Amino acid sequence: MVQPPMILCVTLNPCLDKTLSVPAWRPGDLVRGRSSRDVVGGKGNNVARALKRLGRDPRPVTFLGGTVGETCRTLLKEADGLEPIAVATAAPTRVILTVATEGTADQTAFFDPDPAVTHAEADELVAKVETALAEPGVEALTLSGSSPSTTTHGVYSDLISLAGARRVPVFLDTYGPALEAIWGFWPTVLQMNRREAGMRLGKPAGDDDVADLLRSWRRRGVALGVVTDGPAPAFFLAGDVLYRAFPPEIHVKNPIGSGDSLLAGLVDARLKGLDPEATIRRAMACAVANASVWDAGAVDPETVERLEHEIEVEVEAP
Repeated sequence: MVQPPMILCVTLNPCLDKTLSVPAWRPGDLVRGRSSRDVVGGKGNNVARALKRLGRDPRPVTFLGGTVGETCRTLLKEADGLEPIAVATAAPTRVILTVATEGTADQTAFFDPDPAVTHAEADELVAKVETALAEPGVEALTLSGSSPSTTTHGVYSDLISLAGARRVPVFLDTYGPALEAIWGFWPTVLQMNRREAGMRLGKPAGDDDVADLLRSWRRRGVALGVVTDGPAPAFFLAGDVLYRAFPPEIHVKNPIGSGDSLLAGLVDARLKGLDPEATIRRAMACAVANASVWDAGAVDPETVERLEHEIEVEVEAP
C-alpha cells in the first residue's frame, strides 16, 4: 500500500486552548460557566488539523510538558486523529483560557506565561525532525508560530537548512526573534500578517511597504510570499507577480486559526500542483472557511471548494 505524502507541522509554543462559555458578567462577579471545551492550540497544530480535514497526512511536531502536555497528546490522538512527534519538557505546557460571553461576540483570552525550554530539549526537537525528514514520503515541512524562549529562537533556521538539504519545501509563518534568526537558507513560502509586517518594518505597513517587503523576501529565494490582513485583502507575491486577493463577506464565528488554515491551503495547493491563482483561491478559501466555525483548523472541504469560486484575485500593476 502506497503511503500518502507526510507533512511535518512544527509548533514551538503549543497550548491547551480552553474555552469557557458564560452568561453576561462584569468584573468582580462570581461567574458559573455554562459549557467548556478543550482543543490543542498552537499555530502548527492548527495547520495539522486543517491539513487532516483536507485529506492530507500531517504529523504535529511540538514540545509537551506536564499533565497539560499529556492532555494535549491525548486530544491530538483521540480528538484530531493525529500522531504527534513530541519532546517532553520539564516546563508544563501553557494554558490559554478564552471566556466567551453567550449571545455576544465578546471573548477575552488569558494566557499562561511561555514555558522555559532548555537547550537540550530544543536540540532534541531538531534531532527528531532531522530523523523524520530522512524517512521516505515527507513532502513538506511547516513551521508556525512564535518562539517561547531564547533557546528556541534558532530552531526554525536550523530546520529550514535541514529541509533544504533534502529538497523538502518549507512553509514558514512566524515573526520576531524566530524570523530574525534566519540566515543562509530561506523558506519556500513565507507568510505573516500585516501587524507582524509592521513589527518587522518598525512602522505601520502600508500597501507599498507590504509589496516592498514581499519583494525583499523574493530576493532571498522565497518562491511565494504572503501578507494577510484579517478580513481585508491579502497580498501574494508568486515569482515576480504581485496579487491581491479579496475574501467574501461572511458571518465570522471565530477568526483564530484562519492564518494557519491559509497556510494549510498553500501546502495542499502545492501538493496538487496548482497554478498561482488557483493556489491563492484555495488558501484564501481555507482561511474563510476556518473563520466560519469555532474550532481553529476545523475547515470543511466542501465549504472550501464552494468558497474558492467567491475569492476575487487581481494582479497588481508592477
